[in-house]
Amino acid sequence: MVNKLCTAILLVFLGYIGFVIGGFSLLGLVDDSPAAALMKTTDAALQSAWLVNGVASILTLLAVVIGGLPLALTVIRRAWASSRRDLRLLLVPLFAFLALVLYTLFEASLAFGWIHLPGVAPVVSPEDFSIGNKILIAGRMLVFVLGAIASVIAIWKFISRSDVDEGDLRIFGKTLSIHVYRFAFTCAFIATLGMFVMLVATLLFGGLAHTALPGWFTSNLGLLLSNTAASFAATVSIMVLSTAIAIFGLARGLSAHKSAA
Repeated sequence: MVNKLCTAILLVFLGYIGFVIGGFSLLGLVDDSPAAALMKTTDAALQSAWLVNGVASILTLLAVVIGGLPLALTVIRRAWASSRRDLRLLLVPLFAFLALVLYTLFEASLAFGWIHLPGVAPVVSPEDFSIGNKILIAGRMLVFVLGAIASVIAIWKFISRSDVDEGDLRIFGKTLSIHVYRFAFTCAFIATLGMFVMLVATLLFGGLAHTALPGWFTSNLGLLLSNTAASFAATVSIMVLSTAIAIFGLARGLSAHKSAA
């Protein structure tokens, strides 16, 4: 039962990481776009779809944190008491985050003119977007994606090596004994529901934006100045795949969760 719930939870977490990538892609697409300007003026429907997306993203993040924190603390505590070598796997997410921070600082140094690279401009515009700047942005995306993949694999290995089922959770001075995997699975269900709501809201936002601003989708204001419609389609594809992975994880762990209830 524990192994099935562990796999289910990690699949939902994997889907969530993928959805975060899609979310950042959507933010980059809409930021400073005609749709963003329209939402701030007259189009209440677009604004509502975007608001639903934002609220769902916050609730999904809370579900991931609330569900994962007791499990993480319990597993780390058990690993510290038994096999501390497994704790080295937790350095992978730390190094991945550090790599992203260093790369961002490198980009900031270029933007402020502290360092210079041939073919990379400190400031870009749709009319002047050099190949060097495109490679730089693509590099940031690659660092994030590779770091996310490595982190998920490391966490997967770390948690799967533990047979933890129950753990203590201290809330407002009281200690509660909970089944951490079942608790995390319940939160994983909420997180998956949040991803589905965000996917629907994104599709609704795209349909409304296409109706209100058909010229935006035919322009080249997408990722790295690619076609806007193609960039939006890629973003939605990432969200669909990520949600499907999370749903598959839930289906895998549902029978174990019911049998343990």
